[in-house]
Amino acid sequence: MGKICVFGGANIDICGSSIAPLRNFDSNPGTIEIRFGGVGRNIAQICAMLKERVMLVTCFSGDSYGRQLKADCEALGMDCSRAKIVSDLPSSIYIAILDNNRDMKVGMSDMRILRCLDEETIDRAMAEVHPDDIIILDANLSEETLRHIAAHAPCRIAADPVSANKASRILPVLDRLTIFKPNQYEAQELTGIWIRDDETARQSLSWFRAHGVKETIISMADRGILLGTDDADIWLTHRTIHLDNATGGGDTFMGAYIARRLGGDTPQKACEYAAAAAVTTIENDAVRRRSLTDEAIRACMNDMEIKERRI
Repeated sequence: MGKICVFGGANIDICGSSIAPLRNFDSNPGTIEIRFGGVGRNIAQICAMLKERVMLVTCFSGDSYGRQLKADCEALGMDCSRAKIVSDLPSSIYIAILDNNRDMKVGMSDMRILRCLDEETIDRAMAEVHPDDIIILDANLSEETLRHIAAHAPCRIAADPVSANKASRILPVLDRLTIFKPNQYEAQELTGIWIRDDETARQSLSWFRAHGVKETIISMADRGILLGTDDADIWLTHRTIHLDNATGGGDTFMGAYIARRLGGDTPQKACEYAAAAAVTTIENDAVRRRSLTDEAIRACMNDMEIKERRI
C-alpha cells in the first residue's frame, strides 16, 4: 500500500465571532477560538485520521506556536520528518472576523513562512516518494514551487486550488494532475464557465479534461458534486445537510477521496465516500472533535440518499 505526501500550508487559525452587530473602529465583544489549520495540514489530518500513512511537507516556525503545531501533527500520526523548521519567521497565521450572523467580514493571512519551502527541502522529501504513492498540493504554495514538484513527481498528483484568487497558480501544472478538486467558484475562475445546468456542467468538466486532468471533482454546495473522468461525467446529489460547522468540509472531502483512491476504489465510489466524510464533518464537527472514523463515514453513507446521473 502506498502513502500520501502533502505539500502545503500549516496555520494557526484565529476566529473571532462578534456577539452583537460589528462596530467599525471600535472594540467588539465576542468569542475567539484558536485552532490548528491550513489546507495542506487539514487534508493531511483527514488522511491520518483514516489511518493512512501520510507525510506532511511544510514549514514550521521555531516559535511556540510552531512547536505546538508540529507536535499536534505528529500526535495525529503525520510524518513531519521532512518539514522545514524556520527560526527567523513567525508561524503562519490566519485571522477571520465574523459578524453576529457568523458571516465573515474580514480575513487576513500571514503565510510568509511558506516561501521558505525551497527546492532542497522538496527534493529530500521527493526522494521518499514512490510510484504507488499520491502527492497532494495546495495552492498556498507559489507557482514556482508547484511547477518544481509537478516536474519531479514520480506518482499521481492531486491538487486543491484553495480559493478563486489562488486557483490560477494551478493552471501551469494542470496537465500533470490526476485529481483536481475545485469548488464551483474556483472552477469558474479557471474555465470562465458558470455551471447552471447539465450543458454548462459538461462544458466545465470537458475544459479540465482537455487540459489534462484525469479526475475532476467540482463541489457545488447544496447542488451536489460533479465528477468528470475519461469514462463518464456524473452529477451526484444527496439529502439536505444539517449544518453544525461548515469549516473543513472541502478539506475533509479531499482527504477522504485520496484515501479511498489510494485504497483502490473507483472515482465514483471514492466520491460517494468523500461526500459522506464531508457531511459527517459538517453535521457533527467531527474533525474538531477528532471523532472522524471509517465506521462513522460508512454509517453516514447509508443515510446520504445519494443519487447519481450521467450528464
